[in-house]
Amino acid sequence: MNWIRRNYVATIIIWLFLTVVSVVTLPDISALIRQKGQVTLPVTSESFQAYKLNKQMQTGKNSSSVVIVYHNKSKLNQEDQRKINDRVKQLARQKKNYQVTKITSTLNGKEVAKQVISRNRQTELVNVDVEKTANFDHQAQQIKRLLKVEGLQTYVTSDTLLADEFSNTTEEGIKKTAVITIIFIFIVLVLVFRSLIIPLVSLLNVGIAMIISLSLVMNLAKYFNFPISDFTQVFLVIILFGIGTDYNILLYDKFKEELANSNQYQAINVVKASAGRTILYSGLSVFIGFAALSFAKFSFYRSAVSCSVGVLVLLAVLLTLNYFFMAVLGRKLFWPSHNFKVQQSSQVWRFLSQRGLKQPLIYIVIFRVIAGITIVNAPQQLNFNSADEVPNSNPIKKGYLIAQRDFSKGKISPTTINIKLNHPLNNQQDLAAIDQITNAVKKNSGVKSVMSVTQPTGRPLNQLYVKNQLKTVLTGLQQSQTGLTTIKNGLQNASNQLASANIKEQLAQVQQLADGSQRLADASGQFNTGLNQYVAGTNQYLAGTNQLASGIGQLQVGINPFASGINQVTSASQKLNQSVTEANQQIQQLSSLMNSHSTGSYFAMASQLNQGTSQLAGALTTINQQVPTLSQGINQLTNGSSELTHTGNQLKTAGNQLTSGGQQLNGGINQVNGGVQQLNHQLQAMSSQLNQLEAGLNQAVSGLDKVQNGISEVQSYLSELKNSPAGNQLNIPRNELNNSDLVTSYNIYMNKDRQLTQLSVVLKADPNSHTAAKTVKQLEKDVKAQIKATSLSKAKVAIGGQTSQNLDLETLSQGDFTRTAMIMIIGIGIALLFFTRSVLQPMVIIATLVGTYYTAINLTALIAQHFFHERMLTWNAPFFTFIMLVALGVDYSIFLMMRYRDEELVDPGNQVKHILQAATVIGTVVMSAIIILSGTFAALIPSGIMTLIQVAIAVILGLMILVTVLPIIMSAYVKLTYDSRVNRGIGIKNNTK
Repeated sequence: MNWIRRNYVATIIIWLFLTVVSVVTLPDISALIRQKGQVTLPVTSESFQAYKLNKQMQTGKNSSSVVIVYHNKSKLNQEDQRKINDRVKQLARQKKNYQVTKITSTLNGKEVAKQVISRNRQTELVNVDVEKTANFDHQAQQIKRLLKVEGLQTYVTSDTLLADEFSNTTEEGIKKTAVITIIFIFIVLVLVFRSLIIPLVSLLNVGIAMIISLSLVMNLAKYFNFPISDFTQVFLVIILFGIGTDYNILLYDKFKEELANSNQYQAINVVKASAGRTILYSGLSVFIGFAALSFAKFSFYRSAVSCSVGVLVLLAVLLTLNYFFMAVLGRKLFWPSHNFKVQQSSQVWRFLSQRGLKQPLIYIVIFRVIAGITIVNAPQQLNFNSADEVPNSNPIKKGYLIAQRDFSKGKISPTTINIKLNHPLNNQQDLAAIDQITNAVKKNSGVKSVMSVTQPTGRPLNQLYVKNQLKTVLTGLQQSQTGLTTIKNGLQNASNQLASANIKEQLAQVQQLADGSQRLADASGQFNTGLNQYVAGTNQYLAGTNQLASGIGQLQVGINPFASGINQVTSASQKLNQSVTEANQQIQQLSSLMNSHSTGSYFAMASQLNQGTSQLAGALTTINQQVPTLSQGINQLTNGSSELTHTGNQLKTAGNQLTSGGQQLNGGINQVNGGVQQLNHQLQAMSSQLNQLEAGLNQAVSGLDKVQNGISEVQSYLSELKNSPAGNQLNIPRNELNNSDLVTSYNIYMNKDRQLTQLSVVLKADPNSHTAAKTVKQLEKDVKAQIKATSLSKAKVAIGGQTSQNLDLETLSQGDFTRTAMIMIIGIGIALLFFTRSVLQPMVIIATLVGTYYTAINLTALIAQHFFHERMLTWNAPFFTFIMLVALGVDYSIFLMMRYRDEELVDPGNQVKHILQAATVIGTVVMSAIIILSGTFAALIPSGIMTLIQVAIAVILGLMILVTVLPIIMSAYVKLTYDSRVNRGIGIKNNTK
């Protein structure tokens, strides 16, 4: 005895030492879960590939975004806007202090302002990218405090913050659950055992197992990347306190039963052999079930393996420390109760077992029908919105909901389309392909807006598109048409004027001018001859007065031709002057039609001719002035001979003047005649050139008609091209590829080497909804199909964002759930096969557990819908419900079947009696355990976390179903297996133990 006591004392010392070590070495659970406990997807998943590409887009090493939400129910005014901008500018000045890498606000321009201010002008968003630290939540709250504007509701929100807030909510829920669980277990154990010591001892045992298990799991996670999640701690609490209390009830109940006839040491040995063995088998079955989850591909499912660690520690603690307290306290363990003789029995389980024994086939068929219906109607759609786990009263959730209400629901969590090639994308061809994909995405009915490198504000840059460029070209062509029409009309007018000018007639007039000029020259010669004769006469007159009469007669004779010549000359001079004037006018007309050097020379000659005629006119004027003098002299000569000498001298002088004037006149007339003849010759030569000019003008007009027709055809083609789908193509001239606007867009929507670009897609639906999931599925198909027909056909494409993660999560969780469930069932089935030494019993137990699960999960979906207004179960509720019900259901099944085996060993051969007896005896333990476990799970409901609430409801319902179905089904199968009369009726052979 002393040796046993020493060993028990050593046991308590060892466990206390391990507890102290566990407390000392326990890591920071909250920080560890945030660091390593978040849901992660396989590296092969679409969203993970997008995440890797997105990291290349970020300017910071581990960048993340937060959104500041400003809200005013009475609309934001100019003063509010000024205050917001002042705060944003202040943050921009202190970017390094807050590790800010980028700020997007109304300060980025009018186009951005349209994106961040809601249509009702009640809400404005400021997006802040920061280098994420370990304490991201605190970092975000600091930014919020700096940007807070008095008089406006100011919130900070993001997907990451909501995930962190979910962890915080879960942590707070765990504290509530732990306290409620401990209080509830204490009360139930007091009521079951009528003892104050049993509850304390039981809670102490389980508490030590809990502390050691939690520390062990967290240290494994910290140093060896053991899988953990937000739910690791809470399920350790539930499992260990739940089944730990169940095991303690079984041990204490058996110990109390044995104390009625023996001392504590003898009772301990019996307890070890029976209840201890049952607990070991049951615990190992649970361990195998949870350990099988290590084969899951999904890290979140693998995190439930921590429960297997907890079960092992629990078994070690319960099967050592309990024996210490039993040995040390003995009967005092049940103080103040002293009743050790009454063996409690469950009349409820006895009644249920009897029903199964009396009508086994009916109950089995009913159970199978119900199970089949529930399996067929099992919930297909699950809720992947982690934001629903956070209460709406939470400030981060409030900001999230306001942004969803006043903007598109997908505004806070846009979907990203990442396109990666091994060469820079900032070229004409690839940018056009990116724009083509952008427009294709915008056509999806579930898409609110798309922003990309070619459409940075969600709207096309019109000047970069073919249709707008063609519009400019068409405008230029139309102006060209107008100009060509003007030129053609001018040429046509010139041709018409040439045709209407009657050049031949005008040349004929010039010929007449030349003929008249020649006659004038001839007349001038005659005039000079007459003048010479006049001079000779005056000389003769002066030679002697004797010849006066004769001279006067001769003079008279000479005067008459002279006067006639003067008249002829005057008349010819007038005609000449008129012809020269007309010729000059015609030359001026030709000069206006033809701007050439030849017409200029003609005009010069015409001027010279005009000058000569003017001189001739002057000379004729002089002569005309002298003719009266001559007549007067002759008259005086006839009146008196006394004046003859004097008159002779005057005549001589006048003759000399006439000779000089005649010479001048003759020279002028000859000059005019030469000019006129030259002009006539050149104009006659120019006649053929004018004909050629007129023909050329007509050809030019015809050519311009053809040019205009060609331009019209080009205009028609370009107009059709502008209005065709090709007009929507992007076309960036090479010299525009690096303008400042595009470089800014490159910096936002491309990485540094320009080999990766990103499209930001805002969905109309909530990113966590099934509607959004369908949209992203369609986008994934459309984009990958569209990209094959472009220059990006060899690009790597990955769609990321919350919706993409949910899609991958759905695919992975559903596939891995089925796979993991099968592994868990196979593992437990093998354990049951070994423990029960039967083939049929494990199959019946597993079928019962699976049917119970489906029934419970269907009922839970109905309750969630009608009482919690949740249309769907959370995505992880079915998984946790399954593993909890299977693990716990195996416990109770083993309790029943191990008791059945014990009864069979005492009195072999009457299996129907033994199953009824086992159900009657173990029913109390199982029902007490189920009450405790139900209360333990009910403690999850006040946590406010929908996943835990749904799991709690489903497990409680499952336990209620199990406590009802288990004695009926197991008794019915025993009846069918071992009752010879039934066997003969349905053809079942006896299945031995």
